[in-house]
Amino acid sequence: MKLTRHFLTIGNRRVHYTRIGQGPAVALLHASPCSAKVLQPVQEVFAGSFTALAFDTPGFGLSDLLPNDPPEIEDFADALAEALAALGVEQASTYGRHTGASIAVEYARRHPDRCAMALTDGFPVFTAKAAEERLKKYLLPLVPEWDGSHLVWLWYRYRDQHVFWPWHNQSLAFRADTDAPDPEFNHRGVVELLEAGDGYRIGYAAAFRHAGLAVLPELHVPVCFGNRPGDSQHRTMAAYPPEAWVQEMPRDPLAAAAAERAILLRHPPRGDVPPAPMATPIAGRSTTNYVDVGGRQVLVRVVGDIHAGPPLVLAPHVPGASALYEELLGALDIPTIAFDPPGHGESEPREDGAQGPEAWAEALWGVCDALGVPAAHLFGHNAGASTVVAAATARPDRALSVLLAAPIALPPRLRAEWAPRWAPDVTPVWDGSHLLRMWHMRRDMGLWFPWWDRRLETARAVEPRIEPERLQAEIRQVAKNPASFGPAWQALLAWPLQERLAALPHRVVLLEAENDLFGQCMPLVQAVRPEASLLRCGDNVPDKVAVIRAALAG
Repeated sequence: MKLTRHFLTIGNRRVHYTRIGQGPAVALLHASPCSAKVLQPVQEVFAGSFTALAFDTPGFGLSDLLPNDPPEIEDFADALAEALAALGVEQASTYGRHTGASIAVEYARRHPDRCAMALTDGFPVFTAKAAEERLKKYLLPLVPEWDGSHLVWLWYRYRDQHVFWPWHNQSLAFRADTDAPDPEFNHRGVVELLEAGDGYRIGYAAAFRHAGLAVLPELHVPVCFGNRPGDSQHRTMAAYPPEAWVQEMPRDPLAAAAAERAILLRHPPRGDVPPAPMATPIAGRSTTNYVDVGGRQVLVRVVGDIHAGPPLVLAPHVPGASALYEELLGALDIPTIAFDPPGHGESEPREDGAQGPEAWAEALWGVCDALGVPAAHLFGHNAGASTVVAAATARPDRALSVLLAAPIALPPRLRAEWAPRWAPDVTPVWDGSHLLRMWHMRRDMGLWFPWWDRRLETARAVEPRIEPERLQAEIRQVAKNPASFGPAWQALLAWPLQERLAALPHRVVLLEAENDLFGQCMPLVQAVRPEASLLRCGDNVPDKVAVIRAALAG
């Protein structure tokens, strides 16, 4: 069985979830500040008996925040009811960890006719004093700093959440009964904190305000309160009243998942789960879905009716993701497709792990095939320009025009010299320093060209766009796939863009926004396509929209 990822539209709200298995539904809800990704091992165990649906709860992962200000656990439970109804699920069991456990139990309380049972892994139990302390000290603001120091703070903040409980009480009395997380686990947690941003405090705080064990008299469906040794809530087991169904689970996570599945089988929900629907449009933003390309899921963003005529296909810069172009997509207001190339953003890597313009171009046409688009205008930014040139080279009959925004073009000598040097090693390490390497590489790209040659003569003579908020938006996307970072840069910089571009029979338009990181490559591009129009614009969305529209009209 293969785990698949999906989007769902609830009113003006986007919901993201994963799915695996067959049979009756069990809804899995993660702890804060994580996403459904952390539940995949449990989800795969449950899939032996159920359709296991793991949701990014509102405000986490790729799911939108709730409109309530502030939302309470009751609102999260009702939001889950809306999502399950939209999926055509008549009845489900719920399973949750920590914040997710509060939601799972609250769903059982508020929607007993639609809940077969609830099972928790560490239901939050706090005294009033402890809850008040956590609301004041536990949820510190997440503020981007110019030097990236907030990334190191996040690294140790998330690590110490597993070393102390609560993390800010760093003394022997509060040492956790578990191992410290490994670098890969810690990296995922930090990326999920970055994904939620400062809004991580919204859903987290709701768990500290929840009534906890006071809801027990109002539960009218079976609820099993599971706790594992090593979990911060294990010590609360003595606080439950005698009539509560309390179960100690094995310490080993997979053994615990097997025991939990057996408990869920005692009260199976009625009905099966229909096939996953596609997300529907939301006014003013792109519609996100996943499509299958070569047996791997690729995230796509669609704006407008892409079948009314040939759409524009936007190939993003990589390492990066289409999420960084969301504002541009909405402002263009023309039928457009954007996608995350394999191994970047939210798209799965190819089975062979291949990176480079040809691989990304293959995904571009795979996306068009999946969406039923025979031909399109192609627009690529930076590395995306190489994707577009490779795509037009591979299928010249399907590329109607080629729009290139600040392509990355280098002389052959620099290709050989820079390709192995451009990207530092960003493999997650124990102290989180790989995040600082990522941050300062990107920051220095705005100051020097090449970024590692920090001499006066290589300083960029443009206003630097190195605002912490901008850098964080980019790092948040790039950090999702550290394994693709180096290979993507190496393949891109070694690729002979000029030679491939010179051979294209298509109409080519060159676009350049002021301050673009690779604007200094434009003379080399113009040298091989002197007949191509060059349209320049400011570094803002309205100006970019104007030149893209002008390029398409020409």
